[in-house]
Amino acid sequence: MTTFEVPAAVGSMHAVQMDAALANTIGLHHTLASAVADLVDNSIDARARTIRVRILLADGAPVGLQVVDDGRGMDEAAVDAAMTYAGAREYSDTDLGHFGVGLKAASLSRADTVLICSRAAGATPVGRKLVRSGDMTAPLVGVLSPADAAARLDGIETGARRGTGTLIEWRDVRTFPSTRDPDEQRRWLQGAILDIRNHLGVVFHRLLARASAPRIKVDTFDVILGVTGVPRTVEVIDPFAYPFAGEPDFPQRLRIELPDGSEPIRAVAHIWPARSQAPQFKLGGDPGGKFQGIFAYRRDRLLQKGGWCGLWADRPGWELARIALDVVGTGGGHATINPEKSGLALSADLRRALETARCVVTGETLLEYLDVAAAVEKRGRARQRQPVTVVEPAGGLPGALLAGYADAVEFASGVAPIAIRWRWLPRRTVFEVDRSESELVLNRRYREALVGWDSDDPDDAPVVKALLHLLTNQLFQGSYLGPRAKAELAAWQEILYRAVHAQIDAGLGQQREDW
Repeated sequence: MTTFEVPAAVGSMHAVQMDAALANTIGLHHTLASAVADLVDNSIDARARTIRVRILLADGAPVGLQVVDDGRGMDEAAVDAAMTYAGAREYSDTDLGHFGVGLKAASLSRADTVLICSRAAGATPVGRKLVRSGDMTAPLVGVLSPADAAARLDGIETGARRGTGTLIEWRDVRTFPSTRDPDEQRRWLQGAILDIRNHLGVVFHRLLARASAPRIKVDTFDVILGVTGVPRTVEVIDPFAYPFAGEPDFPQRLRIELPDGSEPIRAVAHIWPARSQAPQFKLGGDPGGKFQGIFAYRRDRLLQKGGWCGLWADRPGWELARIALDVVGTGGGHATINPEKSGLALSADLRRALETARCVVTGETLLEYLDVAAAVEKRGRARQRQPVTVVEPAGGLPGALLAGYADAVEFASGVAPIAIRWRWLPRRTVFEVDRSESELVLNRRYREALVGWDSDDPDDAPVVKALLHLLTNQLFQGSYLGPRAKAELAAWQEILYRAVHAQIDAGLGQQREDW
């Protein structure tokens, strides 16, 4: 048996001791990215230095997902405790764990089969297999042999030295695409990796900004070819990292007074500058105004991205208002975290205290602060210049370059984003505009000349790709290419073809048209 086959459990499997309906309901609202984040919580709590999120592929189709770390690992007792729901576990003041259900709920919300392999210092490797057999039964758990657990841990290459650590692997993932179309599979994969990186970059931005932060990377692994894809680092995306405040008096701490005199939360009110296109404002490319409201943290882990926690509904004009709210300890019963760690419910007393909270420096109430934010947004609209608009690039460019686009231009509405990729095209064709698929295709036969080496990085050649995108993006708008546009395309092809061969002659003379 290879380490990528699903093993049989040693001995009989038994049901997790918990009400079946509850076991299959917890985690129901997870997305793929939030479920992965719940597993990363465990890796951070285990003091991991490196964490790898890996999507397993077979013939280009996703067949599994792994989260592997070099943390402290688990022994027999710890892994059995991890298989129980809401077990009596002691959490330290810095642990991100809260309910004792994260590993099971996150994993079984997406997959029907989950493998857990771990090795602690001085302990025999341990393994467990969780199986979700249906909505009306509790999950089943079985034991993997120490030899199988060790083989799986040792068979994963992440570039890190791992004497200890844990592997969580999902199989039979219900939410993976069922299509056999390679292009659709590729689009899903690119989108999934981007979503995971963006979500982890936002949720863990405070933790990742520390000098002692773990390194989190996302990659792929072809289980048939044994080939690892290019790892993508999770970068910090701080939703409060504006270059200057939209209003000089901000940010300001809010004074919150509860009837019992407790301080279960601390809050700071921020106002973003108007018309920002920064990725820290747009958080994954969505309109920044979607994230107005409260950003709730517990132990520096983000639990909620915007929204007003039942105080108010989102309102036009409040787009620039963001409040960083930190839950102190357990929140004193005034702040309740949902099991997916993606939302916060406030007590009635805390909602009333927030409504009457005041800015410490200027004395504004919360509603008066929102009026200030609305005035900043209104002034920004009044000064608005005619924006530079391009069709959004999606895929094929590094994240830092995509962030540069967001800062410099606005994206055309109602037009599908352009995917930029390499493919074999006829000779004398340097690029191709595929309007039906919203793709800008570069000729694979000229890749080495343009990149400088035989690259397999999908985000390579950023200068060439960006220039071609800017040159052709208007051609993706509308439904008809006129004679002038076609003539321009032909002229650009000829000029770029000659430029490619001039570059070959200058630095890669051994390559010729016989590619």
